[in-house]
Amino acid sequence: MNQKYAALFLAALMVMSVFSYFVASFVGDSDTDEELADIADAPGFEVIDGTHFDAEIDSVSDGLAFTPEGVSNAIYVDYSRTYGTPLQDYNVSDLYAYYNTMMIRRFSAYNITSNFGFEAHVLNPETVGFNYAVTDTYNGYSILSRGSGIFNVIGTPTLLGDQATLEKVIDVRSGTSPASSDFTEILGYVEPGAEYQVVTSVDPLAEQHYLEFRNMNDGNYSKTEIFLDPVEGTVENIESLEVNSTDRGLFYNTSTFDDGRIVKVVVTTNTSNFLNLITEQYY
Repeated sequence: MNQKYAALFLAALMVMSVFSYFVASFVGDSDTDEELADIADAPGFEVIDGTHFDAEIDSVSDGLAFTPEGVSNAIYVDYSRTYGTPLQDYNVSDLYAYYNTMMIRRFSAYNITSNFGFEAHVLNPETVGFNYAVTDTYNGYSILSRGSGIFNVIGTPTLLGDQATLEKVIDVRSGTSPASSDFTEILGYVEPGAEYQVVTSVDPLAEQHYLEFRNMNDGNYSKTEIFLDPVEGTVENIESLEVNSTDRGLFYNTSTFDDGRIVKVVVTTNTSNFLNLITEQYY
């Protein structure tokens, strides 16, 4: 991975650190093959008593609608749509690692400066093929311990995180606590439908930075970046790269809103030029 590629995905990698922490916790406490549930005969979610979590999760905005306030980073990925495309940046086996069933969509949110972070996973099929212990209930939801201080709340999506954070998520979903409004303004300029979305307030380019990739389903891919209150150098770099962008097979559509407080850059190219798309950045 070259330096530009790494920088481009900095926000995503920071969010992925939450995911990596959970994976490490499970691997460290993994059971023997004899102790693992028989995946083929795994029961459905109905074996878990109580209320099951239920929320729409088709975008980063959907995830933030049940996320507590105070988020610095959030990511949404639709793995069912990125599989087998240039956007597949994962091993399929990793998507089975938590639950012994396929994770098809994922939302993550956390705060880089505080002890806060959780994930929400849509599973297919919705089975309980993993070891757990129901250690507590909260407002009718069963809290499933996975060991090492990690817990699940079953549902669509299934929640993963520490118990205190999951209880806050339940409170938001039930309407007793406010949802995150941290990125409301910048996400107002996002068109629905992208399968890979990242938004962060920890970025050198702007006060807030949104990044998405999407398959246009016509042989082309697009990358959209939206900057809230971009620094001066960011705008200059965008303008400089746009001048000769067609020489690199990249087609720009740049818009500004609210007297320059919002800058939106949509770059499109064909599949064979995808590497140029992901390495085109404004640092």
